[in-house]
Amino acid sequence: MEWIDILRCPRTGGTLRPDEAGAVVRVENTNVAYPVSDGVIDFCPESKDRIAASYDKVASRYDSHMVSSTIVTKIKGILVWGRASDSDPMEQVLSLLPDSFNGVLLDVPVGTGVFTASLYNRYPDATIVGVDCSLNMLRKAQACFQEHGVRNVHLLKADVADLPIRDAGVDIVLSMNGWHAFADKHGAIAEMKRVLPTGGKLIACGYVKGARRRSDWFVRHFGVRNGYFTPPFFTLDDIAQQFEGFTIARQGSDESFAWFEAAKQGV
Repeated sequence: MEWIDILRCPRTGGTLRPDEAGAVVRVENTNVAYPVSDGVIDFCPESKDRIAASYDKVASRYDSHMVSSTIVTKIKGILVWGRASDSDPMEQVLSLLPDSFNGVLLDVPVGTGVFTASLYNRYPDATIVGVDCSLNMLRKAQACFQEHGVRNVHLLKADVADLPIRDAGVDIVLSMNGWHAFADKHGAIAEMKRVLPTGGKLIACGYVKGARRRSDWFVRHFGVRNGYFTPPFFTLDDIAQQFEGFTIARQGSDESFAWFEAAKQGV
């Protein structure tokens, strides 16, 4: 099966096929088409999404903040989150992924690939689909994966609450730092559930409120105002209820950051 067979048109549900020039992807037997920009299929080219615009602006310096590559970012990390870098908790999250894998993995939001590029090198036989709402973040991810020699990641600009993925089309969904940014949280969770088969794995992480007052203040007064975070927010105790339809197998937290591994329940 070709990787594009995993996709479906979010508007019509139809089958997608690239044109010969590779400039657009067309929906079979319709006039609907989606542009391809720098290898990224854009399923929402006319979107004026505030979150996408915010991450477009910060994409060029996103990695330095996430890995705290300077003294200033380390100090900010300690003051706001209680740790110098996001690397340690991200390693905890990524350790939930299998050592080897040859199925279909959906990474949403894929971000810039700063934490996953080296990991995906271990999955040369897998089909990996990366989705984000920010085209600039996707361009950074494209460059990052190419730099690490990862050739099996296919990038899409799309809305997580309206994924261009067919029902039960993926085996694992990885959602790192997504739930606190998603505008339509219920829609996003429903879509992640839809694209997984019964027993399919969801690995997710993000900000939780109520664990660290300084983090909560930062999120409320800076993160929300600048479009990086979108209320309402979960507490640690809310996670099982919010991700209804999943059975959580493993869960952990570090101050205001939580992660879990879960399996989709049967109907």
